[in-house]
Amino acid sequence: MSEKEFDKERIKEIIAECYIKGYSKARTMARVQNVTGEKMYLKKLNKLLSEILESWGDNSVIKDQKIMRALELKKIDALEAELWQAWEESKSMDEGGGDARYLSEIRRCNEQRSKLLGLNLPHSQQETTSATLVWNECKNYGTDDKTNRGS
Repeated sequence: MSEKEFDKERIKEIIAECYIKGYSKARTMARVQNVTGEKMYLKKLNKLLSEILESWGDNSVIKDQKIMRALELKKIDALEAELWQAWEESKSMDEGGGDARYLSEIRRCNEQRSKLLGLNLPHSQQETTSATLVWNECKNYGTDDKTNRGS
């Protein structure tokens, strides 16, 4: 990859980050210039943003849904990265182990990501989660072998 291509990819990363965070185009252009030193014009910003959005989706009928899902996943990723950093900083400032609220928000990011990817269980199946299985096993713990074998 040439230096020019590398610079273009870096600019696209900054534009994508700004887009995910909901920055205006004017604020995005200013951010690109502040970070890279390159003057950004509206026409170039629109072209690069179009390339970014195209790379997040494909040319199928459900392109918009895929782009929106990809956008939401990118937002979750960006938020989660900030939360992990804040968690690490809170651990160094608090000898008690850090601010657990950050971990709670990280968990929420994971839950949101699972929902977007369709990895969450339907409500009817949530009753048989691992916590329920562990509880059922605990109820049987300590009983004699005859009871467990059904004898």
